[in-house]
Amino acid sequence: MKNYAGTGRGRVEGMDKATGRAKYAADYYEDNMLYIALVRSPYAHARILSVDTSQVPHPEWVWTCKDIVKNNVQDILPDQPLLAEDKVRFMGEPVAVVAAETPEEAKSAAATVSVEYEPLTVVTDALMAARSGCIRVHEHTDNDVIHFENEKGNVAEGFAGSDLIVEDDFYTPVQDHGYMEPEACLAKIDDEGRLLVYTSTQNVFHDLRMVCDITGLDESQVHIQAATVGGGFGGKDGNTAQLYPALAAWKTKRPCKLVFTRQESLATTYKRHAVYMHVKMGFKKDGKIVAFEGSGYLDTGAYGGLGPAVLSLFSEHFAGPYNIPNVKIDSHLCYTNKPVAHAMRGFGAPQGAFATEMLISRAARELKLDPLEIRYMNGIEQGDSGGIGQKMRHYVDFKGALKLIEQSELWQERKNNKDPYVGYGIAGGHLSCGLGKNIPDKARARIEEKDGHYTIYLGLVDIGQGSRTALQAMAAEELDTDFNNVTLIMADTDTTPDCGSTAGSRSTFIGGNAMLDAINRFKKGEKGMGEADFPESEESFPIAGFPHAMYTFIAQAVKLRVDPVTGQVTLLDIVAATEAGRIINPLSMAGQIQGGVAMSAGYAFGENCQFRDGRLLNDSMSTYLMPTAMDLPQITSLHVDGYEPSGPMGVKGAAEVSTVSIAPAIGAAINEVSKGRLNKLPFDIETILNGLM
Repeated sequence: MKNYAGTGRGRVEGMDKATGRAKYAADYYEDNMLYIALVRSPYAHARILSVDTSQVPHPEWVWTCKDIVKNNVQDILPDQPLLAEDKVRFMGEPVAVVAAETPEEAKSAAATVSVEYEPLTVVTDALMAARSGCIRVHEHTDNDVIHFENEKGNVAEGFAGSDLIVEDDFYTPVQDHGYMEPEACLAKIDDEGRLLVYTSTQNVFHDLRMVCDITGLDESQVHIQAATVGGGFGGKDGNTAQLYPALAAWKTKRPCKLVFTRQESLATTYKRHAVYMHVKMGFKKDGKIVAFEGSGYLDTGAYGGLGPAVLSLFSEHFAGPYNIPNVKIDSHLCYTNKPVAHAMRGFGAPQGAFATEMLISRAARELKLDPLEIRYMNGIEQGDSGGIGQKMRHYVDFKGALKLIEQSELWQERKNNKDPYVGYGIAGGHLSCGLGKNIPDKARARIEEKDGHYTIYLGLVDIGQGSRTALQAMAAEELDTDFNNVTLIMADTDTTPDCGSTAGSRSTFIGGNAMLDAINRFKKGEKGMGEADFPESEESFPIAGFPHAMYTFIAQAVKLRVDPVTGQVTLLDIVAATEAGRIINPLSMAGQIQGGVAMSAGYAFGENCQFRDGRLLNDSMSTYLMPTAMDLPQITSLHVDGYEPSGPMGVKGAAEVSTVSIAPAIGAAINEVSKGRLNKLPFDIETILNGLM
């Protein structure tokens, strides 16, 4: 029997990426190709009084909202037009599409489109948006577009019986995905007269539906194929660059290409939700958490997008991976005049974890308890209920992750630390897997065999997380064949079955289950088509996707040093212990952990989209500061030896959980050195310095 699952293996596409053979969307080129430029709004909030395209050199190559069959972008909230009609709601919102023979000519042609605006008051943040009397971003609905409330147990009684109550206000900022590859797409008419679109995406079938909407074509007339994706992290799960060249190619019958500049990508595309929070927690003297009350105002930007789902995950994870008897959640999703906040790795969980974990560390200090022990005492277990009452019916070993941290060299040396400027911090976290309650969460797979070689067809996209390698390893083991005797064809609407989005830490779980089902049917002599459903929670709330039936757990620990003169923080060591069921590829898992830690270290120290009246001030890589390898220490990835019975070969999803708790672990470590009130991200050097005095 071949054994591939559970052993470290390099990416099957690794050499193609390292040598430049991999073909990204921006690498596609066709003769007779037109280049696309977007006419973008210079205002964050304004009425459109007129659009004049008469000066465009080629008037047949400019399109406005009037040229779109269905001017709406499919999402949970169907509130966003592809091209603005009566109003613009964020700076850089597209008003028209222009094509030309060269990129320079396209940019010049876009500048000839004259748009007359009537500027309106800019709604700058979620707290302003929620105030009574604030100007509405959308005329027909309040800015506070979705409000969720829930109480588990009796919070008032919980606080009345508490020996210690800690509470504070917290803030987490807008964060950009920062993928190496900006948004890009090439569209053309193929030899059969169909619209063929090569794009950087996380869901080719969602792209198919959106392209059909805007063009009026039926699905048989459109073919979407994912190019190699240079990072997604949620930011390529929706309308990015693909719809504009698709529209232009269908109208002109010529190949059309669009590649966003880095400035466009930073200033106008999807972002992480900024959140204002207030959290209050009650503890017994022994450290037992007896009450949690949290409120949050999420900034969803100009349009709702996936905001309702982010709100639900924020609420669902807010109280952390702890067994707390009394929990009250009050959360709001608010429109502002910023770019659309959408899916981003962690999907609402890192924001709430920052507030909750910082308070737990504060309570541990005040109660003179070990910060790891207080988390272990309260850690959730199988059979317990989460913060909104959802039952943990799956495999759970958060405490096992904490034990791994406790046994680590980093945490053991904490006991003997003599340097007053070196601090150690820990934080826990969890993240749901799958799309959640009441959202169809299915996948199908097909297997074919020819001359002893197996080809498996899956509609999922590998956006860099390593699912292609993991799935190939699982297939080879199940088929008892050599690893290289299996080929995966992925993310092509013509040849692969619809598997939904590469999102929600679901790809390996649901794709693997569908694939193994197909293999088992094939081995029985049946047609090699398999399918799978993601398990659903038995509980239900009135927001779609809420709650989930399964979670992955993590504990993260940090060692750092604070310079007593400058307040500068240097990360010295990081350990992450993950409980994600069985780990199929430990090497890839370590890469996921390291990448997630880097992303959230940036969240802690500098990644902050700064807006003034709706304009992004730091819209280049020289001003939007992201960590490099030089800014990061050794990152050790440990994992619990677990097994989830519902998962393929025992796996859970694991791609996102690494982002959840590193920022509060860093904050807790700083607070071992500085007593500064670290209640907002990114951490402020002045606050750290003042806390040293």
